[in-house]
Amino acid sequence: MENLISKTWKCRATGKVAFPSLMEAKWRMFQFKVRSRIKNKLDGKRIKHRMGRYACKRAYYCPYCGGYHITKWKKADYERYRNLVMGWDISSSPSVSF
Repeated sequence: MENLISKTWKCRATGKVAFPSLMEAKWRMFQFKVRSRIKNKLDGKRIKHRMGRYACKRAYYCPYCGGYHITKWKKADYERYRNLVMGWDISSSPSVSF
């Protein structure tokens, strides 16, 4: 499922767009940032949601597809979420039988 124009593909595990290298993912984040600022200045319209800020925070490696994904979560936010989820006890949940 590779896109021939930009050399990106969809990750089958996460459904996110995957980039072949960290540099390409960071370059795309920069393009999003520049494009959003230019668009906001040219339109002159009032922006309510996120006040024109772009959402991309960092790029990370995906072990499932071997590519790099872009996310708006900071590393600390992800670590906090992961620690919370790892602490959940799912063995005591009531089982559902069909």
